[in-house]
Amino acid sequence: FEPTVLTNVPETARIMNEEPFGPVAVMLPFKDTDEVLERANKLPYGLASYAFTHDTKLATKVADGLEAGMVSINHHGLALPETPFGGIKDSGFGHEQGIEGLQAYLSAKFVSHLG
Repeated sequence: FEPTVLTNVPETARIMNEEPFGPVAVMLPFKDTDEVLERANKLPYGLASYAFTHDTKLATKVADGLEAGMVSINHHGLALPETPFGGIKDSGFGHEQGIEGLQAYLSAKFVSHLG
């Protein structure tokens, strides 16, 4: 379907409580950053989050506070071979791509030998 922007969506709406896949953006008003983080983090999903702001300090606070495997600031996100891709919570465990993806297939072993 066409890219869609939704506004004035009730908190009980399905799209507010499930992980949407597709070209959909939900825009909601908020009173402060703490409310944004609380509302975003209450969901059981954590694949990706997006924030748009000109305030670098605010962008850092939001990125640090979001419970998501990937956070994009002022863009739609990147999926490059050298960058990790993956979510947390009910959105998956671990990452693909990047060094993190390679390390997911490796096991560390410590060997100590005397004499």
